[in-house]
Amino acid sequence: MYTQFYGLREKPFSLSPDPRYLFLADPHREALAHLLYGIEQGEGFICVTGEVGTGKTTLCRTLLGRLDSGTEVAFIFNPQLSGLELLQAINAELGLPLEDMDRRQLQEQLNRFLLAKRRDGRRVLLIIDEAQVMERDALEQVRLLSNLETNTAKLIQIVLIGQPELDTMLESPDLRQLRQRISVRWRLTPLSVTDARDYVRHRLRIAAGAPRELFTDLALREIHRRSGGIPRVINLLCDRALLAGYAAEAKAIGLGLVTRTDREARASAGSKPRGAGGWLRDQARHASSGLRLPTWIRDGALPVAAGLGLLTIAIGGWLAFSPAGPGASSGELSSAPEAVGSAMQDPVNPSPGLPTELAELSSDTLPAVGLAPPPGEMPLPDEPELPEPGMLELPDQDLSQALGKSSPAVTMAASLDALLGQWQQAPVGADLLSLPRLVEELGEQGFSLLKLREARIETLRALDLPALLVLEALDEAPRYAAATGLWEEGLRLEGIGPLAFEVTDEELLSHWTGEAYVPWRDFESLPQVVRPGAKGESVLWLQQALTSLGVLHGDATGRYDAATISGVRELQRKLELGVDGTVGPVTKIEIYRALPGYELPVLAYEDPL
Repeated sequence: MYTQFYGLREKPFSLSPDPRYLFLADPHREALAHLLYGIEQGEGFICVTGEVGTGKTTLCRTLLGRLDSGTEVAFIFNPQLSGLELLQAINAELGLPLEDMDRRQLQEQLNRFLLAKRRDGRRVLLIIDEAQVMERDALEQVRLLSNLETNTAKLIQIVLIGQPELDTMLESPDLRQLRQRISVRWRLTPLSVTDARDYVRHRLRIAAGAPRELFTDLALREIHRRSGGIPRVINLLCDRALLAGYAAEAKAIGLGLVTRTDREARASAGSKPRGAGGWLRDQARHASSGLRLPTWIRDGALPVAAGLGLLTIAIGGWLAFSPAGPGASSGELSSAPEAVGSAMQDPVNPSPGLPTELAELSSDTLPAVGLAPPPGEMPLPDEPELPEPGMLELPDQDLSQALGKSSPAVTMAASLDALLGQWQQAPVGADLLSLPRLVEELGEQGFSLLKLREARIETLRALDLPALLVLEALDEAPRYAAATGLWEEGLRLEGIGPLAFEVTDEELLSHWTGEAYVPWRDFESLPQVVRPGAKGESVLWLQQALTSLGVLHGDATGRYDAATISGVRELQRKLELGVDGTVGPVTKIEIYRALPGYELPVLAYEDPL
């Protein structure tokens, strides 16, 4: 349907394995190199595993195309067989007769065949795909085949290809003899952000006969995040996004289309979307250049202590069923939003050329979020020794390992203390903490909370405030980390274990759900959003602040008049904010930052050694 609209000769993201679309990303290239090396060196057993959709079948087809003409291949693609049936299938693949033969006769016949091929200088290769479904009897038969050898070489080489369950099977004690014979073992990993981008562009180029840049950079990063780098899922997402783009007559596929189509697909499949919320407003109309926050930001203040009754009702069992943790929107914002600066933007009065990363912000309550498991349902860990604020300590383990060893409630508690330390506040010192309790703690200490959804690292750089990031571990449960520093190519995270982590942007994006909570202080307790037409002490303070900053050219009357609107707009232009003339949380944050006497922490610090 969409091929002609986008100038394509055929659908580029079909799930059928077409050799014309072969794209060897780094993981596939390395796996293929290990396979070829093992075969050329005469290794007896080779094992390659990978998640569903990572390209194992493509790897098999590529391997077959790289083998020389002196190789005899038996390919078993459905190995859910008994030991005898497997032996029969192998002999049949090699063109050997089967009639009226028992297992012993079949094996003797196979041995004679292998010896003959050895004398002829030919190699015999057995490839078993989907090996994770093999029965124990069949695996034992494979082990016995590996005993067929001469004094100097194996008569048959065996390649096992399967899902990660195969690794688990091979680690069982009763298969230790088979495991010990595997000399080459490789795990096929998902695509990196760069590989995923090149993969999509490669398939578009083949389908169009020339380069076709149909997906924006932001859309490609989101496709990688939502797919986890799995090629098959990337194909599904891209195909759906192109169909939705055709229906919307969008000339380019942007972040909004990718997010919307993925959510719709998840909803139709009965699963919870990764990031809950309303439809993206501007679909593919955002531009891919410039450091801006989204066209649909709801810039309302978020008093953290308000609305906890509604919050508790909304929680239900949400966390147990959502793979992404907190993030479902509680509804549309009733107050008029404000624009945010070189990173932020107002949905009502958008400036042109702004991508969509920052999420809707509720004006009076947090969106419905999930509770961390209660203390009675988890073992109490040893209290971690958190580093002092500003200390830089590098961990011995990577981020994935640390997340896997942590729990949501523990990381929430530790991250809260790290955030408070950035604001020069005493730590709470809790062992376990839920998100509603974190909200209460911040409210009791005079903080409001700005929620970001579908955010980018550039969003954090623009706000330049410590933030609580919602991360995802392998078990798909949320973990929490305090972003307390930014350098050119990465961030400093605290709260995941006793040490601070220095992670690159790419490593963070492989775990970050795009959700974040940013504590901030409304030092003057101003109204949630100060709009034209307002009057009173808050407007008088605003006018005095604007005068101090040299942007108000008139008297401080206490009324939000035309001169005040003009002053706010001039300030927003100077601070590189989207200009709308209203004062919401982000504009207030920037005003406090610009005025003397208000101390706000910042994220920037020197590059780690």
